Amino acid sequence: MPIDRRSVPIFNTSPMVGRLILACVVIHIITVLLPLPVWYDFIDKFAFVSARYSTAGAWKLDLVAYLFGPVTHLFLHGGFLHLILNMAMLLAFGTPMERRMTTTRFAGFYILCGLAGAALWFVFHHHTISPLLGASGAISGMLGAVGRISLTGRPGHGMPFKNRKAAMTFVILWLVFNFVFGVIGLALFGMEGDVAWEAHLGGFIAGFFLINLFSPRPVDLQDSD
Repeated sequence: MPIDRRSVPIFNTSPMVGRLILACVVIHIITVLLPLPVWYDFIDKFAFVSARYSTAGAWKLDLVAYLFGPVTHLFLHGGFLHLILNMAMLLAFGTPMERRMTTTRFAGFYILCGLAGAALWFVFHHHTISPLLGASGAISGMLGAVGRISLTGRPGHGMPFKNRKAAMTFVILWLVFNFVFGVIGLALFGMEGDVAWEAHLGGFIAGFFLINLFSPRPVDLQDSD
């Protein structure tokens, strides 16, 4: 008997989303338990460091980090709050997105959006040795897909929102958040740290344009009235 995807709860985790969340949580717990010098080495090897791909980092070539950093950085987080926020977003948006695609297609979509986020981060920070870490770029791709669906179809079909207005409101607020806290900076609000808005925007743009390639049928045809 076919399952009505519209009736499946958002937080009834889909297979790949569950695996991604488990991997991120386990890896974060491991990193927390590492001695500080080992933690620094671990982050240096598996985070995305832009300078590694430019002349600024030519003096420190690590083949494993060079090849896998653009992907492995998606499984690292700067703290438990960072982890919890990202996993909540992944659960809310990744679950319906995976159901909309297939597990294999969703995995490819997730990785490509993460790579796009790292690529745009590199464009703005190609000489920096500051590590980029977190699943935000990939998760932002899902928001880009929701934005595309909201403009051309019906977000209520397997999406976290029941109508176009609610979906677009959330996407716009998310973009404003990235501008305020990323471009203007957290320091303005007395908070420490940085928001990698470039990675978020890169993932968002990728998700917006890639959703038609990974959805079983084009968004415009699948969801339009």
